[in-house]
Amino acid sequence: MRSFPGATRGGDDDPNAMRCAVIIPAAGSGTRFGGDLPKQFLPLGGRPLIAHTIGRFHRHPSVERIVVCVSPDHLATMQEIADHFRWGNVKIVRGGESRQESVLRGADSLVRGGLGDDSIVAAHDAVRPFVPADLLDRLLEALAHADGAVPATMPTDTIHRIDGGVVVETPDRSLLAAAQTPQCFRLGVLQSALARAIEEGWPATDEAAAVARCGYRVRVIEGDPRNIKITRPVDFESAVRELANWSDE
Repeated sequence: MRSFPGATRGGDDDPNAMRCAVIIPAAGSGTRFGGDLPKQFLPLGGRPLIAHTIGRFHRHPSVERIVVCVSPDHLATMQEIADHFRWGNVKIVRGGESRQESVLRGADSLVRGGLGDDSIVAAHDAVRPFVPADLLDRLLEALAHADGAVPATMPTDTIHRIDGGVVVETPDRSLLAAAQTPQCFRLGVLQSALARAIEEGWPATDEAAAVARCGYRVRVIEGDPRNIKITRPVDFESAVRELANWSDE
């Protein structure tokens, strides 16, 4: 068994907390990083990156279940990590060929586990290890008045739409938002939207796009600049520096 420092158990339950499940799609190949090991399994501060991500939710009092969707080649690796940290509420399932398929498989697993259509589920990127606890709290509050809730940051740069390297349109940036995760939905809403997106071939790169396209109301709340997504080697360097500002307490 490999050794990862800092194994922790979840915190005390808050009886007033709204309950939710979390789906973490982690079946991506991470080709931008090179090598055989996807970036979500690379070490960050002595632990696999994905262990930091799961740990944030495992310690959150509102989170009852976590489903991690992994490619067949890395099921054993993920199981080894889960066993080490003794995450009793973490289930590992086989991911799909796309993010949509992986999240849908995670949702199906929650249904098989007894959750109903009205249950709350959050989908979160495996490579966003610094999600603040209060961000999930605010999303759960926002979901009380919508079919979905997503965090986003407002762009400060001018955004151009280009075609063939030429600017063809400059949208009003006050109408644009850069989406983050976690993204929260009722389980039945998420399932039906993803199933339709896959069946009809929609190019939805996150869950909110599919849910909104189905006509559901998705509320946007203010995201957090610390909630970075690690997609390139330079992002990993930033994460190493950011890690010093976080506590696992």
